[in-house]
Amino acid sequence: MRIFKNIAIKNRIKKNLKKRTNSLNGNKLQIQRVGCIIDIEEVSKVDFLKNFIKSYGINSENYVILGYDEKGDDIQIEGVPLFAWKDINYSGGIRNYHADRLWELEYDLLINCFTKEKLPLLLLSSGVKAKLRIGFGGIDPVFNDVIIETPLGDGSTFLEEAKKIIKTLQ
Repeated sequence: MRIFKNIAIKNRIKKNLKKRTNSLNGNKLQIQRVGCIIDIEEVSKVDFLKNFIKSYGINSENYVILGYDEKGDDIQIEGVPLFAWKDINYSGGIRNYHADRLWELEYDLLINCFTKEKLPLLLLSSGVKAKLRIGFGGIDPVFNDVIIETPLGDGSTFLEEAKKIIKTLQ
């Protein structure tokens, strides 16, 4: 059964990537809404992301941090809602309130905090509408507009570099 779901997810990712456009189009970037997708197996603490988002004066209703947990044992860790493999249906849709929220809104910035190409993470990332996508190396560059080559555990260096990039686009 997993093989059919994998095929559906891959097809949905391809479809999402074809629909994706560069929303910035030379305009200045104003950070008002931020989305973050994290792999809980790779990132255990998200305080550095919350501090980064708050440094732009963004209220909690204007950002979403969503984690992926392969097992799906928990619904949240340290206040971060999770989605799991079991939340994905056989047509490649995600049946999860927080994932739906991430998909339905447009974001100024999407941060992909994962370095391993796991289909659920790529599916979610490909479906999010964002003006700018920043992520770590290790995944196909088509999922990020900007790739910052730092270890995933070094959140502070990543965020310093992200701030420099954002500043040049503002």
